Amino acid sequence: MLNLLLTAALALNPATAPAPLDSEVILSAVQERGDKEDEEKVEEKELDPKEVEAIVEALKEAFKSGSEITDRLDAIEAALMYPHEDVAKAVAKGIKDKEPEVVMASILGLARLKHPAALKELVSAYKRERSIKKDDKLFAATLKAIGSYGDPDQVTLLSDDLFENTNKEVIRARIFGLGNTRCKEAVEELISIMSSSAPKYINPYMTELNLALFVLTGTDEGKSRDRWFSWWNENKRTLKISKEVGKLGKQDQAKWEQYWDLEAKQGGRQEKKEKREEPGA
Repeated sequence: MLNLLLTAALALNPATAPAPLDSEVILSAVQERGDKEDEEKVEEKELDPKEVEAIVEALKEAFKSGSEITDRLDAIEAALMYPHEDVAKAVAKGIKDKEPEVVMASILGLARLKHPAALKELVSAYKRERSIKKDDKLFAATLKAIGSYGDPDQVTLLSDDLFENTNKEVIRARIFGLGNTRCKEAVEELISIMSSSAPKYINPYMTELNLALFVLTGTDEGKSRDRWFSWWNENKRTLKISKEVGKLGKQDQAKWEQYWDLEAKQGGRQEKKEKREEPGA
């Protein structure tokens, strides 16, 4: 189906698509990049402009009214090998889709693109899309996607009204998002959360707060707020956050890595897709 979408994309703008470049070439490029999962994504300047244009057109076709959900999901997945501003804007259109599965794929896709324009689209969605805030799963995914960028400019957003939404995954996304933002301001916000919240609200999340602070500072003060307050008072003037996460315990390391494995969240989508493709499904 993606082949048809890309063919349609090229047909929409034949003047910019010379004969040697067809959907098979683009699909081959997608597959080649997909086979290099352990390598960093290519820089935007290295992307073939014609491939980018075709991917954007494929997304536009996929998001048209009446298209199959699988077409939209496949187009989003193919686009993720193209970290480009235009691709990010095109993927973001899926956030307005009526199908929650497509909205979720678009949110996680913007996180996986790892492009400044994708982060900008996520922040915009957080601020403007009321439907996302009405769905706890989508809201948590949006906060997680924003937090995955580790952008210091988003510290205020991540810590804003922490307990306004009491859903556990939403609160965890805010706390772990701060833990993934390697700056002193993130540490300060986490300490502030502990000091300004009543025990009945904060105690259930002390495990998450401790892990987030451990990741940022390399210090493990456990689930004691008093110990963390003492540590902060002793270190806040001289605290410097390293660029890389220090050594964590095996369980903490596994928990942290599992949480930030954004591709793992696509597993359910793949299973559903395979089930739909079974004869008689």
